[in-house]
Amino acid sequence: MTDCRCMTPPFNYRDFEEAPVGCDETNGRYGDVAIETCRACGSLWLTYRVTYEGFSRSGRWYRGLVSAEVAAAATPETAVAVLEGLEWYFAGGSYFGSSGAKGAGPVQVDL
Repeated sequence: MTDCRCMTPPFNYRDFEEAPVGCDETNGRYGDVAIETCRACGSLWLTYRVTYEGFSRSGRWYRGLVSAEVAAAATPETAVAVLEGLEWYFAGGSYFGSSGAKGAGPVQVDL
């Protein structure tokens, strides 16, 4: 699995099949939450995307590798806690000035 393209940024949306989970309205952030399945290896990824329209360079996303059980139980409101609980995740977007890098710990989804 470590040789799969889903494990190395930059990512291409065509490499994944997306199943929307919903919108996280916590703290007015309106983050889009989805489960993405890698078309090549079948890995499941919890993704979180948020942009604050009134602020330039505020777009950010997180993508964390999760088990089928975690993916099935994911909700928009629990997504941030799940990502923060992972050993590592990918993060990127205009906020970070990055097309993706490994990270761990707290996710920065609030202003």
